Amino acid sequence: MGCQITRPKLIAKKTLIMGMQRTTNRIDLTAGPILKTLVRLAVPVTISMVMFTVYLMADLYFVGRLGPDAVAALSIAGNAFFIHLGFSTILGTGGMALIAQAFGRKDYDYAATVFKQSILLALIVGMVEAIGGLMIAPAYIKFFGGSGKSLEWGIQYFQIFVISFFFMILLYTIGNCYRGMGNTKTPMMIMLQANIINISLDPILIYGWLGIPAMGVRGAAVASVISQIYALGIYGYFIFIKGAPVELKGKWQLHTGIIQKSLIIGIPSGLNHFLLAANLLITYRVVSEYGTAALAAIGIGFRILQTIYIPVIAVASAMAAIVGQNFGANKYHRITGTFARAWSVSMMFMLFCTAICQAFPEYIIGIFSNNPHVMRFGIIYLKIFSLGFVMVGTIMVFSAVFQGLGKTYPSLVGAVLDNALFAAFVFSLPVYFSWGIQSIWWIKLTTAIIEMIVVALWLKSELQRVRSSISIKRERLTRHT
Repeated sequence: MGCQITRPKLIAKKTLIMGMQRTTNRIDLTAGPILKTLVRLAVPVTISMVMFTVYLMADLYFVGRLGPDAVAALSIAGNAFFIHLGFSTILGTGGMALIAQAFGRKDYDYAATVFKQSILLALIVGMVEAIGGLMIAPAYIKFFGGSGKSLEWGIQYFQIFVISFFFMILLYTIGNCYRGMGNTKTPMMIMLQANIINISLDPILIYGWLGIPAMGVRGAAVASVISQIYALGIYGYFIFIKGAPVELKGKWQLHTGIIQKSLIIGIPSGLNHFLLAANLLITYRVVSEYGTAALAAIGIGFRILQTIYIPVIAVASAMAAIVGQNFGANKYHRITGTFARAWSVSMMFMLFCTAICQAFPEYIIGIFSNNPHVMRFGIIYLKIFSLGFVMVGTIMVFSAVFQGLGKTYPSLVGAVLDNALFAAFVFSLPVYFSWGIQSIWWIKLTTAIIEMIVVALWLKSELQRVRSSISIKRERLTRHT
């Protein structure tokens, strides 16, 4: 009958091939040129963040053509995204740090267990978010000012939008786990495809092109869900068919010990994100006293800052994975080497952006508005706030080192101090001394300097502790060998 291959042999052959692919897919961040590795990881993260920004702008553009009520509905419902992002940060940060450290130790079984725990936890939190969001949809939109058409459309959009939280938190968590393994290219390629699909579907579903009934604002939410399901499908192919860098077969059950470790690392980062949202609310509340032109100006200014920060966030994200793997491998010189190069690159970029904002603030603000009042407030905001780019960039880089080391609460303490001082001063000093709107930005600049100093001193102490710990481990290893 010739040479026949039985089913068990086929399974064994497939398992062997997947195992070989796994070994090939494993990226070692504990060796090789540090700067080259940093850039290789940071570029895909930058592209992903830029594409996500383009997607948000496209959503706003297509919905904006339906009128101000549609934009209001999108904006009100979109506020919940910041809350969702906080939960995603909690799960993603913890999983990334533990997996990176496990890869550094070459403990791939532990990395696989962490990966599975992260996905299981994301499934649970995602379901709670989706179900909870559906239950509170009408009350939520009303609470944030929805009325008339904006209330009706806001509920329609939100009821679908919260379902997407289930998929988004899974995508964010899996993407961070891949980054912990040193792979930022795969998440970039998947999210790039998903964003292109989302942007392409937006006008088709919103306006009813190609014979499809027009869905209005709901179409934007449906487009998001479809693109996210596609992205999860591609991740499923990479993980279960092509072969992930770690073996994910076997039992999928909750491991409380690992979940606890992940949450201890992730919760401070998530709370840090919630503090940022609170800081924005305080800022908008104080600035509202100066009129709509001032509010419009800081809205423009905030979008400019978001764009400027993208490369630094990408470098910090890449650095966290490198620091994590080298911490697991007990390579102190690569931890400090990565930190030094990441900080240097970030500072050069931030100093360049500061110079541009100081030299041409009117041209930058003028891209977004030609209203003289908006431009006046915007120029004040940009000229003062740009002086703090170096401080903000430093805090981002230092916080990423703590993430890689799996010790995120120092960054939270710094953020709490910053927010507490800002809230205390911004509600008292400008009123007491009759200062203008510029005093808000000078106060923010001052509190950022204080936060940077606190985090820097804490990081110096932590790095000294890490060096001592690694030295002790190596001495013990030498004795046993």
